[in-house]
Amino acid sequence: MQAYYEIETQIPQNHRLNLQLPETIPAGHAKIAVIYELPEATENKAVKMAAFLNGLPDETDESGMSREAINEFLQQERQDWVCSRSHAPRSSLYTSRRRPE
Repeated sequence: MQAYYEIETQIPQNHRLNLQLPETIPAGHAKIAVIYELPEATENKAVKMAAFLNGLPDETDESGMSREAINEFLQQERQDWVCSRSHAPRSSLYTSRRRPE
């Protein structure tokens, strides 16, 4: 026959637990299971960037660029990185004019 006993505790930084069981539990073989909460899974950088971009306003205001303008800028940067023989991107965040080649 099996019986069940449950107790809640905090796991300390040293990850060591010291249990004092009730006297009603007989000495002998026992199984101990640890049930704990997992931290929230972290999102990868691409998912975080997509969430950030989706949260940007659709229209430009005095505080910055619109989502569409930022997406266009990022697309141009990616093309420049792929097409350019140097590793420096040729477009600028603050101006839409390209440097002469």
